[in-house]
Amino acid sequence: MNSAEKKSGLDRSLLAIGALIGAALLAGYVDTLVSAGSTNGHRFGSLVDQHGRVFARDAGSHGYKLVAFGFTQCPDVCPTTLLRMHKVLDALGRTDRQLTPLFVTLDPEHDTPQALEVYTTSFDARIVGITGGAGEVRAFASTYGVYPPGEEQAEMREAISHSPLLYLLGRDNEMLAAYQPTSSADAIAKDIERRSPRGASRD
Repeated sequence: MNSAEKKSGLDRSLLAIGALIGAALLAGYVDTLVSAGSTNGHRFGSLVDQHGRVFARDAGSHGYKLVAFGFTQCPDVCPTTLLRMHKVLDALGRTDRQLTPLFVTLDPEHDTPQALEVYTTSFDARIVGITGGAGEVRAFASTYGVYPPGEEQAEMREAISHSPLLYLLGRDNEMLAAYQPTSSADAIAKDIERRSPRGASRD
């Protein structure tokens, strides 16, 4: 390996570490939003799913949504988050449409519907990939503190800073909860059950 290759590898490693640190800081930022009650929802607008269909056309029928944000070339945060989502879905054991799992890309320029379908299916076929125009994706993500509004994203895709949290959204996309990476799948599943209409009826 020549010196240029070594430098490139080091640069990428440092950027990946920076992305992890940024993700940790953003987790605290989202906690602040939840504590402050800044949980109003954002419409899906013309965002599309992995089949190219406008998700908002029947989004109301999806009920609650468990949402992760990221991008398909994410080196570590996204795979870990989506694996945790898969475990949550298994813990819930649901086959109905009370809860829809979503993966919203933060790199719509590269993450086409087809790329999202391949990526999300590799973790769980139940996960719906969401993409769209860059401005609309950013507006949707910023509502939930995925990255601080106005932050300039790095050119290298491995360095896109974003939240590692799983978000529980209500029927109107209001943020009901944000689950930290340290929350176990079983704990998240129990909280979702408690918050769902079915779970609330048993309280």
